[in-house]
Amino acid sequence: MAVYSDEKIEFFNRATRDSSFKMPEPHFHSKHELYFVEKGKTQYFVGSEIYFLSAGDMMFVPLGEFHKTDIGEKDITERLLLVFDDDFLGTDYIEFLEELRKNKLIRIAPEKLYKIKEIYEKIEHEDKHRGNDYFELQKLYLRQLLILIKRYRIKENSFELSESYQLIQNCATYICENYHTDLSLDFLSHKYALSRSHFSKLFKQVTGIGLNEYINITRISAAQNLLSKSNLSVTEVASACGFNDSNYFAAVFKKIKGITPKKYSLLNN
Repeated sequence: MAVYSDEKIEFFNRATRDSSFKMPEPHFHSKHELYFVEKGKTQYFVGSEIYFLSAGDMMFVPLGEFHKTDIGEKDITERLLLVFDDDFLGTDYIEFLEELRKNKLIRIAPEKLYKIKEIYEKIEHEDKHRGNDYFELQKLYLRQLLILIKRYRIKENSFELSESYQLIQNCATYICENYHTDLSLDFLSHKYALSRSHFSKLFKQVTGIGLNEYINITRISAAQNLLSKSNLSVTEVASACGFNDSNYFAAVFKKIKGITPKKYSLLNN
């Protein structure tokens, strides 16, 4: 089951991953992530989208959106990660995130990539040495980075998925748009003209997450929005999000969010 990951994460983190690294389950955070592939390549599943990243590529993962990375069997990936929230960034720069939400995969013009790397080098230097006001400098460099991304990113990030990957991405998108309807394995496998077992296996293989788990997470995300922005009761929210049993809804909500839907509503409405 994908869960909220509330471990303490530093603003900057560098790591090398190979095939021995297995992210155990999709997860989400209360902060944004900006992932930069310095060397190697990786597969990234974010929300309902599948991405393939190579050296120089970046991925923006908004807070609250579940995600999972998968390193290939023969690959070694060196990645840099920035983790931050809106307060850290500052209100004047929030608008820079809106375009990133729409287009999470970031590819920079090759001749300008060195400018991006220079910013990361400055951030890493401050992280290591932590001189006077290093925290404020990191904020400044993050803001510079977002400006450079906006200026130098390649507008067309289109790439072709294999037939099976495209099918599963289409299915994930369908689930996100129709979470309130019947989404049984029988219905979905028939819709995409595959056997139950093949469809279930393919979905897990491509996304790294089981079909029922993905459906539940999508529905809980929608429920979270309703609980914080409407006057619907917990039972009404459960029904609106495709749950036939409000008790089951409450159990799933607590498992994913770590809090009951009623308490969540009281804290956020």
